[in-house]
Amino acid sequence: MDNQESQKTWEEFYSRKKMQRAEEANSLWQMMEARGVTEETVLALDFVHFSNSPENAKELSDQLSENYEMVISQNHDEDYWLIKGTTRPHGINLSKEQHLAWVEFMADVAQSYACVFSTWSFEVPSLNASFRSEDFESAC
Repeated sequence: MDNQESQKTWEEFYSRKKMQRAEEANSLWQMMEARGVTEETVLALDFVHFSNSPENAKELSDQLSENYEMVISQNHDEDYWLIKGTTRPHGINLSKEQHLAWVEFMADVAQSYACVFSTWSFEVPSLNASFRSEDFESAC
């Protein structure tokens, strides 16, 4: 495979992942709204990216550390790194539109460092509930 074909393959991969994450975000938000989450609800947000490059993982973590608490760890069974972020101990408020824009941003920023935006979850203390993106399967 030449460089141009390889680049096209990666662009298709990232485009497909971004569509998957958008579908998951829509489904997740619908469930959250059905359970009583509103724009005023305080949420704790956790998320995970992964990379096969420790350098790329560090660069992504450094950028995201401006707004999130970040930790990088190497997966013990595989040769890749997990880049985990959280809003804890602080809560956030999001509208549906902000949530969708955040997911799009996370997909884009991950791609810019050759990483992949994997999963995210919300804990809602006021409702004693948790919501996880990985509970929704995308059709993409």
